[in-house]
Amino acid sequence: MSNALTIMAGWMNAALDGLEREGLDRRALTQGLRGFEGGEAARNSHVDLGSARRVWRRAARLNPDPLLGLKVGGALPMQASNVVSVLTAHSATVGQALDMLCRYQTLVSASGRYRVGREPGLLTLTYEPAADAVEVSRLQVESVLGTTAARRSVFASGVRPRRVVLMAHGAAPAAAYEDFLGLPVSFAAKAGLEFAEADLATPIRGADPRLLELNMAYADSLLRDHHRSQALCDEVKAAIRRSGFDTATVPAVAAELGLSARSLQRRLTEAGVSFSKLRDESRMGEALILLTQSQLPLPDLAHRLGYSQESGFSRAVRLWWGASPRQVRRNAPG
Repeated sequence: MSNALTIMAGWMNAALDGLEREGLDRRALTQGLRGFEGGEAARNSHVDLGSARRVWRRAARLNPDPLLGLKVGGALPMQASNVVSVLTAHSATVGQALDMLCRYQTLVSASGRYRVGREPGLLTLTYEPAADAVEVSRLQVESVLGTTAARRSVFASGVRPRRVVLMAHGAAPAAAYEDFLGLPVSFAAKAGLEFAEADLATPIRGADPRLLELNMAYADSLLRDHHRSQALCDEVKAAIRRSGFDTATVPAVAAELGLSARSLQRRLTEAGVSFSKLRDESRMGEALILLTQSQLPLPDLAHRLGYSQESGFSRAVRLWWGASPRQVRRNAPG
């Protein structure tokens, strides 16, 4: 697994299934985006965050239904969340299940994460989208909330959120969302869910503590592997930046890290990433910084990143983000 921001293919394909049920063409939604072929993400793979967000932004343009994200999220099967679904289903209480959700959600998606807050009599889960060149889609955030706030009870416990908080630029009045969810809805800068503290002790019917224990051990091993992969990828990308994007090679980077070229290749394969992908990620990350935090002319910027021609740089940026360098610069926050 790469340290790039990614979403599990199983989740993404389940979301595409839901968008297709709502009348959208999955091939049109994914055409030209990295990580997709024939309208599908390859099984057991991960889709980079920028591509996933562009799917949802395309969906918003093609289907004006303001409830689209909630509808898709509310209908996602439990298999879409893989081991996280098992952990929540076999937690002893609603409170423990929410803890499992927050602790392990990055195994499913790095698009964002819940931050836990507590007030008298209340637990809040605030959804914080990850920073990325492609701005988060309101529909995508609502699809995440929809998996928990749908009309069915949370984790088969009989409990539902006390309130759903949607992003301030909601596409419909609160009443439209409340009629669909059957829950109070408000708007704020960040979306999230509110639970009554008294509900957290509610037991989850059918929970098996042995299955919970076994799957927590498995999830912890996945997190450890992920963290090791992150550390390796960070080291390789830093070495690539020092060597130069256009001149960095596997043997040179391996030598700097005290490894043989074969060992580095093997470890990258185990992490599910290639040297060329890390070089592209590193170069495009640097490009984003230069485009959004400097006024360096594009020809000079392209040269600094190792491109002999501005046209080559422009093609790479368009392939990576689906926008020209000037569009990326113009759309930068602030």
